[in-house]
Amino acid sequence: MTDQPTEQPPGELWHRAAELVDVRHADRIIELIVIPYEREAVVPYEGRMCRETISRGSFDGIERRANRIRANREHKRELTFGRAVALHPTRSEGLCAEIKVARTPLGDETLDLAEDGCLDASAGFLPFPGGMVWEERSRYRVTKAWLGHIAMTSEPAYEDAAVLAVRHQQQLTASKTPNLDQVRAWRLDALIASDPALNR
Repeated sequence: MTDQPTEQPPGELWHRAAELVDVRHADRIIELIVIPYEREAVVPYEGRMCRETISRGSFDGIERRANRIRANREHKRELTFGRAVALHPTRSEGLCAEIKVARTPLGDETLDLAEDGCLDASAGFLPFPGGMVWEERSRYRVTKAWLGHIAMTSEPAYEDAAVLAVRHQQQLTASKTPNLDQVRAWRLDALIASDPALNR
């Protein structure tokens, strides 16, 4: 098990959305994949669009800070609804978390919306210095990162992420729109290839 630095790296947190796994309403627990590993996402970076991949192992050691990670809505600290009670950085699908939801009106609303599939998991994170490797001009990989908070949001970044089955299974299911996902990837490749501003 690797130790993770305890100090946040400099800079403003990056926000990425992933997927909800399970809602245990009676226990007031939301289980989610905070960030999937080895899944490319198209994200803004310094005024241009790039392809980002989070490496397996990027959050090793984070489980020791679980009780310090808060959960909020739409990446707004004033909308905190709970906190992490467990973080699982070594699962194959990505960094997973269990969030204990507070007994507040915002907590109750968040539980209901999550259970109805209206919210997605998201993270506010930053690469550590030296924890980001450029593979091409518009493609990079994050190898070591700091988790600032977990959020529930209506805007996912990982639209093609596989969804884990709810409640009784712990296996990956295939994307519901694999052909559409492939067409979107082709269009993005063509856009990046044809636009010098995206290709620098």
